[in-house]
Amino acid sequence: MMDRVLDDLTIFCAVVKSGSLKKAAAQLNIPHSTVSRRIDNLEHQLGLKLLHRTTRAVKVSERGLNLYNDSAPMLTSLRSAITSAIEDEVSFKGKLSVSMPVRAGIDFLGAWLIDFSTLHSELKLEVALSNQNKQLVNDGIDLAFRVGPLVDSAAIAQPLWDIPYTVCCNQHFLKNHKIKSNLLTQHQLTVLPSVVVKPAEKWAFIDDKKAQRLITPNEQLTVDDLGLALHAVQTGQYMAYLPTSMLDGLKLELIDIEALKPRTRVMYAYYMGRRHAQSQIKHLIEYIKERFEAKQPA
Repeated sequence: MMDRVLDDLTIFCAVVKSGSLKKAAAQLNIPHSTVSRRIDNLEHQLGLKLLHRTTRAVKVSERGLNLYNDSAPMLTSLRSAITSAIEDEVSFKGKLSVSMPVRAGIDFLGAWLIDFSTLHSELKLEVALSNQNKQLVNDGIDLAFRVGPLVDSAAIAQPLWDIPYTVCCNQHFLKNHKIKSNLLTQHQLTVLPSVVVKPAEKWAFIDDKKAQRLITPNEQLTVDDLGLALHAVQTGQYMAYLPTSMLDGLKLELIDIEALKPRTRVMYAYYMGRRHAQSQIKHLIEYIKERFEAKQPA
């Protein structure tokens, strides 16, 4: 009986929080009629009138509000405790397929994943470097690190860290194209020679009204690796749209664009909601986030 009361209490709290039986039914993925019946059952078991219901609205009674305020925090705490208990017993066994961008994988992510695997000897990691936005299910990928959206709309997307971008070149490029004060017009941005890194064929900016603008540069060289694009910039023949962090310690010029600011991109961790692997993936993501934070200057 107590188990049923707790289940009904969970449904009751969902109704109060959402403000309607219909919304609670949608959130809990159960029929509207079931929600109504379970509320009736809870009221009968407790001998209390918890909700005043009409065809148009649901109003919580005084007793019902007191019950909600007392029980909702405890139910949340109970769910959290159960989740924590399950995740604390995670067994890192079997295969876990991970995909990541080439440059991030070479520079730091790949090494961090290998370090993680040494802590869990029974975990078999399969690490693949690719700049293509592969499909998680069709390509058999359990976890993907990606900048920007994947094609899997059903995937869970967890933001990890911001990646500021900038347009850059070297001094010879400025001199050859008579660019003054490191400032370009939007027209110049589309006609001066650029190196483009696939798959980002357009460069993302934010205008004065906080709206996104996608600019198509004059694509004179195409590569699929940020490191190659950086080398192209250093030749003095091209400008590029690159992560600001790649330019630290290099003698390169940052270019401002008239009325536009480069849009900050985001590194995401993408995975599907398969419960068997979720706990492993969540622990791995937390490990990667901790390594990234430790890497940042104090």
